[in-house]
Amino acid sequence: MYSILFSLPLALGDTLLDKYFCGKYYPPAGTQGLPPCHDVRSAVVSNLTRPLPTLELGDASKPALFFVHGWPDSAAEFAAQFGGLCYGPDAIYRCVAVTWQNFHPDLPNSPDEDLEFAIAIDKVAATMMEVDMVNTTLVIHDWGSFIGYQLMWKFPHLMQRTISFDIGSGGHPNTAYQKVNANGFLTHNSAVTESVAAHYWWAPCVECATWRTAWPYERYSGGYHSRPPATYPLLFIWGNMTRGQPRTADTKFFDEKWLDFVISTPHGKVVEGSGDHWIFHEKAQFVNHVMKQWLDQFSLRPQYRYR
Repeated sequence: MYSILFSLPLALGDTLLDKYFCGKYYPPAGTQGLPPCHDVRSAVVSNLTRPLPTLELGDASKPALFFVHGWPDSAAEFAAQFGGLCYGPDAIYRCVAVTWQNFHPDLPNSPDEDLEFAIAIDKVAATMMEVDMVNTTLVIHDWGSFIGYQLMWKFPHLMQRTISFDIGSGGHPNTAYQKVNANGFLTHNSAVTESVAAHYWWAPCVECATWRTAWPYERYSGGYHSRPPATYPLLFIWGNMTRGQPRTADTKFFDEKWLDFVISTPHGKVVEGSGDHWIFHEKAQFVNHVMKQWLDQFSLRPQYRYR
């Protein structure tokens, strides 16, 4: 019965691929040095049978990039990295992106008891183990960065290095929108979650900001690691703009101590770019180049497996 239930969406299509991958997250045709989105999307495989649904592209023998999204997004938010890093026979990497509970528009709401960070962390880990990847780089953004840092502590064997976007530790950001999102979740009010926070941050997919995706803001209660272990190579990329203006302290989710921490890790590097919270979408060519350049030092090649 389980397999029947989860085969139906595959047959009918996947909204993440059919609507959001090219329509919301892939840069316009002819820009950012990327192949046509239609070609890339046609090569991506949607898998709804894993512990969490995934989008996957590339040869399983190649070093993996495992992506964990933030709010209000999904696996589709990394479309430009799929196109720039994992598409075609000459691509060095395999891309796998997960969508955590209540963020996939084609799947029903998760049971309320499953909407907890501890559950999300374990589900992401179970998905990583089932995919069986090679020499994995964890690539994380926003709430995905928070989840990723916990994964690095709890499941250290699942990744060899990490690339994180925009979220670190410290800082004094304005968090008023988080209370709005928490209330939107409790009252099932998508109009609030879309019109306030998603519009405020210029999210690429405002319509993705439905009430059910806002559960992290209501369920977060502290007690987790604010930083990853210092023993992993770490690349931190952040955009220095917010809503088209230079970024100020009230929109930064990190401080100078975080940047110092990143640099102190093995091969640690901080890269600031002219972009926003979704710099990997907005400035895909720049970000893909930075990622490639940093990863090159590890001499990653196909069939170099960790068990």
